[in-house]
Order: sequence, then structure tokens, then C-alpha cells
Amino acid sequence: MTRLRMIAAILAFALAVVITPIGIVSYWAQRTITDSERYLETVGPLSENPQIQDAIATFLADKLEEQINPEQLVDDIFGDLVEEYPRLRAIEPIITGAVDALIVEVTDRIVRSEAFEEFWQAANLAAQKSIMLILQGGSDSAVKLEGDVVVLDVSAALEAVKQGLIDRGLTIAERINIPESETQIVLLEAPQLAQLRTIYAIASPVLAALLFIGLALFVISALLSRRRARTIAWTGVALFIIGLGLVIGLGIGRTTFVNTLSGTPFGPASDAFYSQLFLFLINSATVTLVVGIIVAACGWYLSGSRIAAELRAVVDRGATSIARTVPPGPLTQSGPWFARNGRWVRIGIAIVFTIIVVIGNDLSVWRTIIAALLALIALGIVQVLARTGPTEEIVVIEEDVEV
Repeated sequence: MTRLRMIAAILAFALAVVITPIGIVSYWAQRTITDSERYLETVGPLSENPQIQDAIATFLADKLEEQINPEQLVDDIFGDLVEEYPRLRAIEPIITGAVDALIVEVTDRIVRSEAFEEFWQAANLAAQKSIMLILQGGSDSAVKLEGDVVVLDVSAALEAVKQGLIDRGLTIAERINIPESETQIVLLEAPQLAQLRTIYAIASPVLAALLFIGLALFVISALLSRRRARTIAWTGVALFIIGLGLVIGLGIGRTTFVNTLSGTPFGPASDAFYSQLFLFLINSATVTLVVGIIVAACGWYLSGSRIAAELRAVVDRGATSIARTVPPGPLTQSGPWFARNGRWVRIGIAIVFTIIVVIGNDLSVWRTIIAALLALIALGIVQVLARTGPTEEIVVIEEDVEV
């Protein structure tokens, strides 16, 4: 039975190490990509980001400028005079430059207006719903499957800029007819889409649960282990490595993403977009790293290490000294209860710490550190209260040993 228990503990730990990083990424995908409301909360602020605004304005302006015909502009302005005075063609560059400047001005004004924010929200909502439909095997209008690639249609934004030019008196903009191929941005190629569809089909039913399954397996491993303190310490080390791996992976992903868009109109905005879209995952990776350090420290403190045992003895003596200064009253009367139920109180503190870390369905390194400090203070208070009241046998926590 002991051997079977040890094998089960090792298996649970190994599965937890494999499932937890996948669960963190899956949880990010479930809350950020598949949930329309949270997706808009994530990418919505980007409509006010100057880098994003500049990139979109540049892209839209370039597409419109490509359609300008300088000769047609001169003909429209001067009519038959061009035939009589061919030298009027010499001012084509001046007219073209003026029109280009007007396009840039109108485009820039539109992308920095309140109307653009509404357009950004609507376009992203349509894109998110379209992406989900494509992942499920369908297609849609905003984001659609064209042959071997998945493309984003930005024709609505281009039409808005065209109308802005017309409103400013540049009636030639009515003749601008941008080909459909020029209004689409390639998002994915077919092999990538096939992989994503396969992953989504397999993982979507348990996306939200994978993370909690992984964490539960860590807990089960510690409960089954004959050396719980050591297992807790190794759990902390595993979480630290998982967090560090995610941080490194996200760093590599950022570099790849930025390099891929380098040289395109979206290049300057690529880093801002990546940081915002993966904000929850970036925070999750850092928090996992910090929690790993905290859990490893707790496991070491509870271990049979000589230094850890000496530290516990120092803490216990300090708690006893403080307890002796507490005057008789309700606190001293509660001492025996805390001495008997200290383990369950500490488990409760650990649960509260976990709730504080994940509260609001968002993660923060500073909130994690503050929660750890509050938990440490609470544990110290429990230690002192357990030493008040009648003197009882002091129980020193030692690492479980194999029998």
C-alpha cells in the first residue's frame, strides 16, 4: 500500500507539472479569446493607444494613396485647359502631394475621434465572433477563410476614410475603388488554422478546468506523499520553473511577433498590441513564478532540514515570549482552541491567500506579494495565540519520514 501511495503521488505530481502550464495558457485563451466581453475589455483600450492609431492611420492612408491618379486629378481640375497647356502636367506632383496630405490629415483625424473607438469596438467584436466561428468550422464576413489563408476585412474602415475625404470636398475620392484583395489582412495560413481547429476541438470542453485540474493534482500529490514538506517544496520549484518557462516563451513570442510585422505599417504598434493581448498571460507567468518561490519557501520551512528546524524553534520561542505579555482575557481564553486547531486555521489562511491572489479573475504580482505578507502576519498571530492560555506541550513540525 505504501509503495502504491508513493507511485500515485509521483504520478499526480508529474501530471500536474505537464497540465499546469497548458492550463494557464488555456485559461488565458478561454477568458481572453473565446469570451467576447473579456476580449473587448482586453483590446478595447488599444483604440486610444497612439502607436496603434498611427499604424492604422498609416495603413489606411497608404491604401487610399495607392489609388490616386495624378493625371485624372489634373484633368478634373483644369478640364480642357490641359490639352491647350500641356505644361499644366508639371503641377501633378504638387496636386498629388496636397491630396496625400489631405488623406493623411483626414485619416489621422478619424482614427483619433470618438467615432473610431466605436468602430474599433464593433470591428473587434465582429472579428472575435468570426474567429470563433472559423475555429468551430464555419466562416463569417469580418474574418473569413479565403483559399489557404484566414483574412481580416478592413473595407469598412477604408470606406469611412473615403467618406471623410468626400466631406472635405475631395469628390474624386468617390471614384476610388480599392480591390477586395487590398482590403484584407492575412491572419493565419491554412496549416496553422488546421492545427488551431484541432487543438480547439480537443481542448475547448475543458479549457477553463485544465488549470484547476493541474493545481488540484499538486495538492493531491502533497496529500499522498509520505514526505509532505519535501513535496510542497518541490511543488514550489515546479511552479517557479513553469512561471520562468512561460516568461521566456512569451519573450520569444514577442520577439517573433515584432520581427514578423517589422517593415509593415503595423510594425511600430506590434509590441503594444502583443503586450495588451497577452497581458493576462504575462501577469499569470510572473505570478506563477512568485507563488513558486513562496510555496518552495513554505515547504523548506516545514522540512526536516536542520536550519529550518532551528528557525522554527526560534519562531516558536518568539511567539511564546510575545504570548506571555498578553493580559488575561478573551485572547488567552482562545489559546487552547488555536493550539488544537492550528493546522486547520493555517489551511484556512492558505485558502484566503489563494482567493486574494485570483480575486477579480485577474492576476497582479503586487497583490500576490501583499497577500503573502498578510498571510505571514496572520500565521504569526495564530502562532502567538496558540501559545496563550495554559501551558501546553509544544509541537514541533518535522518532515514526515518513511516507515
